Amino acid sequence: MTGTVFSVKRFAVHDGAGIRSTLFLKGCPLRCPWCQNPEGLERAVRLWHRPTACVACGTCAAVCPQQAVTLTDRVHVDRSRCDACGLCVRQCPAAAMELDGREMTAREAADLLLRDKPFYGSGGGVTLSGGEVLAQPDFAAEVLRLCREGGADTAIESCLHAPRQVVEQMLPLVDHFLVDIKYLDPEQHRAVLGVPNGQILENFRLLVDAGADVLVRTPLIPGYTATEENIGAIARYLVSVDPEIPYELLNFNPLCRSKYAALERPYPVEGAALTAAELERFYDLLRQAGVRNLVKE
Repeated sequence: MTGTVFSVKRFAVHDGAGIRSTLFLKGCPLRCPWCQNPEGLERAVRLWHRPTACVACGTCAAVCPQQAVTLTDRVHVDRSRCDACGLCVRQCPAAAMELDGREMTAREAADLLLRDKPFYGSGGGVTLSGGEVLAQPDFAAEVLRLCREGGADTAIESCLHAPRQVVEQMLPLVDHFLVDIKYLDPEQHRAVLGVPNGQILENFRLLVDAGADVLVRTPLIPGYTATEENIGAIARYLVSVDPEIPYELLNFNPLCRSKYAALERPYPVEGAALTAAELERFYDLLRQAGVRNLVKE
């Protein structure tokens, strides 16, 4: 069993409780304009160029067999030509070229994650993230099974946009579900993220009804999700399901802009992270709606 991954983060403290090792899987059905990990959107491995590391030597363009790389004002990659052979990555003297993922077996992935087991203690463990974990369900399930066999606590970060049977497949393998609910309004969800949210909410109810350990999270994105109308609607929905469900607001992180520069794509989100006062305004809104279990970073 193999899958495509793009990163492993060790000693993570924001991907579930305690100290964790997080494996990031490629592929996602949503198209969030603010995506923090654009390297995870596509299942295919793609070539990236890091302008800040580049010395403009032209080696990448000279060695490319597909003539997909050119050097003018900066290095440009024609992804319609690039077959991700990796030759330019190996030849670049400044390490400015890289592939954004690799294939690995479930056993390789589990062994990599379990190396850090001595550091997990009683509260940490393994988290699978993305991209979207459920876009590679069989690979994810096998990694989780092997990690549990290895004695590790398991968690997944997911938007839950997947068939019901995929979520049911995860239930016996996952100790903690970190679930993103970004919009409650179905038309807004479709217009901004590219898919409806009916399946997401059905799967969320499935987890709650099954007694799963669930943490709901909403990223606060200026110009998108960070509105009183949206956050209030999500809060009222959660209270209608169970007012004790843990709910966390994630502040906007603008550091991903450099990734979009590497992809030669504009980043559509203006503004900065919310201030402490702005965050507290949203927390007050949640309390007024009846949310009893607020989780703060």
